[in-house]
Amino acid sequence: MSRAIQVRVSESIVRTIHVEDGVASPLELLPILPAERMAELLADELVALGFVREGNTCRRTEADGTEVTVDLAASTIAVSLGAGAHIDESIERTVRADIERQDAVEAGLRTRVARELEARVADHAEALRRQVTAQLEAKLADLKLELDRAIGRATISALTEKAGQLGQIESTHEDEAGNVTIRVRL
Repeated sequence: MSRAIQVRVSESIVRTIHVEDGVASPLELLPILPAERMAELLADELVALGFVREGNTCRRTEADGTEVTVDLAASTIAVSLGAGAHIDESIERTVRADIERQDAVEAGLRTRVARELEARVADHAEALRRQVTAQLEAKLADLKLELDRAIGRATISALTEKAGQLGQIESTHEDEAGNVTIRVRL
């Protein structure tokens, strides 16, 4: 007759995880003037909004860590956000086993506990990724509105410049809806 004993396994894991999410899309900039000039006009508008120009890119990091990068040459925007978390998990499991099978039971229990810890880390990482994605989606709505306005102002500047090339500008009027009327004497 064999004796039953308790096999106790205690494991812990400490990890730092980092997740990042991002999106990139083209900017809809009308080709009123040559592409280089349109890029310059957009860059001027972006700098006025707090972007820092570095060659053919304009960058801004928001207070929440969102990184916004506008590639002027390619007319694209990339928005990314990252977050990190410190995970400290531990599990303790106890099972009854025959004394003759103690080593095998303990090894199997350690394997199950290690898998469970890894699953918990993966769950934490997935929850953090979902949080980052939700935060990024909320930020995109505000950012889209801000960039649409900057592109609109750059387009108005381009139209005014183009009108000046056609003749003498007599007047420029913008209504409350954002419509612009430019009178040109040819």
